[in-house]
Amino acid sequence: MILVCDLGNTMIKFGVYDGDNLLNNFSLKTDKNKSSDEYGVLLYTLLKNCPIDGAIISSVVPSLTKSLSEAIKKVTDVNSLIVSKNIKTKMPIKIDNPNELGSDMLIGAVGASKLYKNSILVVDLGTASKIYVIDKNSNFIGGIISSGLMTSLKALVNSTSLLLEVPLVFPKKVIGKNTKDCIQSGLLNSVVFEILGFSKDFENELGYPLKKIITGGFCRLFKEKLIDFEVIENLNLFGLKEIYRMNQYEK
Repeated sequence: MILVCDLGNTMIKFGVYDGDNLLNNFSLKTDKNKSSDEYGVLLYTLLKNCPIDGAIISSVVPSLTKSLSEAIKKVTDVNSLIVSKNIKTKMPIKIDNPNELGSDMLIGAVGASKLYKNSILVVDLGTASKIYVIDKNSNFIGGIISSGLMTSLKALVNSTSLLLEVPLVFPKKVIGKNTKDCIQSGLLNSVVFEILGFSKDFENELGYPLKKIITGGFCRLFKEKLIDFEVIENLNLFGLKEIYRMNQYEK
C-alpha cells in the first residue's frame, strides 16, 4: 500500500492506495507548531492495519516537510519520496521559470493529464484559488492564482468591523436583502463568475475548447453552479500516486 500526502497551507490530505484503488483518505489540520512525534501519534491512529510499503509527499509548507516525513518514517518505517523539481513527472512545464511552479499545481496537472491527456483546464479551490491549463500538446502552460474563499472571507470580516463571519452557503438569490445573504452572494458568486470568465478567456486565447475539471476542498460547493465542470475531489492524491509509480518504475 502507498501513502500519498498533499501538505497544504490549511490542511494535509492523505490517501492510502492499493494499486489504483484509493482505499482510504483523511485530512489533518496543517499546524507548523506540531512536532514529528505529534504528527506520528495522529498517523499511527489513522493508519492502523494499513501495511504501508511506500510514501510520497507534496508540500507547499517547506518548514513542515521534514517533520511530516519523519513522522511517516516512525510510523511506517518507509522513507518518503518528496515532490521536487528533480522528480520524474513526464509533464513538460512551459512557463517562464519552471522552478517556480508549486508542487500542488504540478501534482494536479499530472493527475489531470493521466486522466484526459491534453486540452484540460483545472480549477483547484483551496487556501488559494488556482486555475491552470494543460494545452493540446500536453504541456503545462500556466494559469492564475487568486485569493481563496476562506482567505477572502477572513479578510472581509477582519477589515470591516460591522460584518460577521457567515457560513459558506449559496443564498437563494443573487441579490442579497440582508447582510448575511449579501456576503454569501458576493463571496460565492464572485468565485463562479471568476471561474466562468477565466475559462472563457483561456479558451479564446488558446483557440480551442478545454475539458474542465474542478477539485480542492471547496469543489463540491460549486457542483450545481458549474455544470460543465467535472468534480474530481481527490485529483491531487491521484496525481501523487501516479508520480510515485513512475519514479518507482524508472529507478
